[in-house]
Amino acid sequence: MKLPDKIRPMLAVAAEPFDSPAYLFELKWDGLRALAFLNGGTRLQSRNLREISAQYPELASLHRQVKKPGTILDGEIIALTDGKPSFQRLTSRMHTTSPQGSRRGMRENPVLYVAFDLLYYNGRPLLQEPCQKRQELLLAVTTPGDSLLISTGLPEQGRKLFQLAAERGLEGVMGKEKDSPYLPGKRSPFWKKIRVTRSAPFVICGYTTNPAGRRDLSALILGAYAGQEHGRVLLPCGLVGAGFSQEEIDHLLSLLRPLATVASPFSNGGLPFSCGPPRKAGTGRPEVHWVRPELVCEVEYLEFTATGQLRHPLYRGLRPETAPAACRLPEK
Repeated sequence: MKLPDKIRPMLAVAAEPFDSPAYLFELKWDGLRALAFLNGGTRLQSRNLREISAQYPELASLHRQVKKPGTILDGEIIALTDGKPSFQRLTSRMHTTSPQGSRRGMRENPVLYVAFDLLYYNGRPLLQEPCQKRQELLLAVTTPGDSLLISTGLPEQGRKLFQLAAERGLEGVMGKEKDSPYLPGKRSPFWKKIRVTRSAPFVICGYTTNPAGRRDLSALILGAYAGQEHGRVLLPCGLVGAGFSQEEIDHLLSLLRPLATVASPFSNGGLPFSCGPPRKAGTGRPEVHWVRPELVCEVEYLEFTATGQLRHPLYRGLRPETAPAACRLPEK
């Protein structure tokens, strides 16, 4: 039975919590977006069209959990910690490509597939069918099990589900218009992603420039303090490179250049780079410019990772009223 070789997944736009009788709301699963092609076997495709089946051997039998072949599901591969999706636990699986590493990952960090949409069934395309009908059919033709969960939508009450997601420490909520089609590769307001985010002040400890990208300022280097008053240390918290207008970049540089210093301001000499030391000028890679830690900015982020990085950080502006010493290391 012939199915498309590849399909680009439909994408959502960001939104604030809302209620609407025209929408279905479901939890946003913090994992790896993947389409499952189920046609006598299981083939998994990532959001950027990569073949990733071999990385997740425990999902090889997903095709047995649908009633007919010729099926394509859209969903997320997730790993659980204490019953909740953990992107940090999943990352070890995402970067493993050897058969031995995949088998070891299956034992140490098993994954599940959460299906939330049905694109083809029994060889028939369903892309133009209304979202609500696709979800109803998804429930009817699948058999959930140890490796397959089905995400169901709830009508109208987006704010209530968002509050529940925030209380449970989940990533957020998706709102999907009931009558909307599936638009492969399109970012459409038919789908709205409503993320649970945090916000905190961080000390600006430097900035990077990138000869292959933004040459004036590509990201701010962030820090925060840990420990008690007399044993306090300034530790790196990663970079933020999103949320700047050119006007804001120019303003930041006018404040940062007079604070330039040669040495890293971090107490332990640490660096906010998981890939190693800062890059040097003339190498075609980002160059680091250290500054005295005197300025504070507000940053919105999804979570603080185990490797000391802010996930999905977004610059929200300077905080001149906040003293650097008041920037405390967020709870991980």
